[in-house]
Amino acid sequence: MKLRELKDKFFFKEVHGNLDLSVSGCTSDSRNVCQGDLFLCFTGEKHDGHDFALEALSKGAVGIVAQREISGLPEGTPFFLTENVRLLAGPISSLIYGEPSKKLNVLGITGTSGKTTTAYFIESCLKAAGKDAELVGSLDPTPEFPFHTTPEAPALQKRLKEIQKSGKEFAVLEVSSHAIHFGRINGVEFRGAVLTNIYRDHLDLHGTEEEYAYTKLKWLKSVSEKGTVVLNMDFPRSEECLKFLNFRAKTVSLVSDADIRGSICSSWNLGNEVEVKYPGGTVRYFLSLPGEVNVSNSLSAFGMLFSLGIDPAILAEGLSQLREVKGRYKMLTTPWESAVIIDYAHTPVALEKALSFARAIGKRVTLVFGCVGSGDRGKRPIMGKIAARLADVIFVTTDDPREEDPVSTMEGIKLGLKQSGLKEGKEFFLIPDRSQAIALAVKSSQKGDAVLIAGRGHEKYQRFKDRLVYLDDEEEVRKAMGEK
Repeated sequence: MKLRELKDKFFFKEVHGNLDLSVSGCTSDSRNVCQGDLFLCFTGEKHDGHDFALEALSKGAVGIVAQREISGLPEGTPFFLTENVRLLAGPISSLIYGEPSKKLNVLGITGTSGKTTTAYFIESCLKAAGKDAELVGSLDPTPEFPFHTTPEAPALQKRLKEIQKSGKEFAVLEVSSHAIHFGRINGVEFRGAVLTNIYRDHLDLHGTEEEYAYTKLKWLKSVSEKGTVVLNMDFPRSEECLKFLNFRAKTVSLVSDADIRGSICSSWNLGNEVEVKYPGGTVRYFLSLPGEVNVSNSLSAFGMLFSLGIDPAILAEGLSQLREVKGRYKMLTTPWESAVIIDYAHTPVALEKALSFARAIGKRVTLVFGCVGSGDRGKRPIMGKIAARLADVIFVTTDDPREEDPVSTMEGIKLGLKQSGLKEGKEFFLIPDRSQAIALAVKSSQKGDAVLIAGRGHEKYQRFKDRLVYLDDEEEVRKAMGEK
């Protein structure tokens, strides 16, 4: 397409330069510019894309989208000035890549927790129904943004184009609150969306729990105008959310009346038998993923795909076929018969649920966890108090310190533990080295104990201010168990 089409399609404060040039792609990262790309100048906490515009042009970019003037541009350079590049990046990228979401069935999943597992349940069900799908999320990031749940808009639209060209029918996308706030999903047409839950998270970005919830709900409301929204009712604010959506959502629940109602027939360390009542019938299935939280996630997936017309028997088959999700309630057994659970739980409610599961299967519970740096500091003492209530021995360690001093990320947790009456050196220990903390927890466990390694799940690198350090929780557990 020609750059002129952008001028015809979108409003810009100023446009100049040769608009008859062809554009074949777009990017916001000057390191990834290809010949024929449009360069989008994003402003961030550390870098300003406007400072890299000339570099992008030298690498083959055919034009610039910016929100301020840039000096030194070669004469005739196509230049588009707008109020907010990020908010327009999605629609621009979508147009350049041929509006791929309109040629796919895009399903979005949002919520404080459960996004990744629900996405994998949906993929497994679609596979059972003979439909090809591809995931974009925490375990399936784009190469450009390996640490993003949802990639920036240009990379996301490029990925959707690749999915569409591969012949797949469905794209299943994890939608973070950051993605909504920064406009990463602008320009994506969703056929359906799921809300797994809303609890406290990302207050460093949103400021208040109300604003965090509103960010997710306003997107869901926009989806409900043309597509299907499924709301899991198993969290305290669910009725409020349903009302905000003007009751234009299908509901699922384990604990209350809903369009689709599930119940746990039996459960054990490695799974659950579930019965689901849906309009018109009942079906049962076995889940290989343990914990009530995963039953709830399976209901969200069931509700989404049932609403799209897939046979409940096929959905039951698909849910049963999923064996595990990396870093989510991963179960290992030590040679001395203690259970080790590795989970991504990094919010107060997720930690509480994971600890409750550990409490149910272990005679004594040992916990290893930390909190990310440069984030919501207010949740740290809250999580410390949850740990004090549900764990017998606690090893406080680092998660992703990021820009913050690693030890300071542990102090807020320590405050919550001490306020709960626990004594350092007896009931809890501060071990900054996460590998050491995991080894101590696993090796000190006894037969019948449960050890929960929480916070990082699938992640393989710790992010410090000046470096990345390879660290895989499962590998560290296996080392502590004596495996090579």
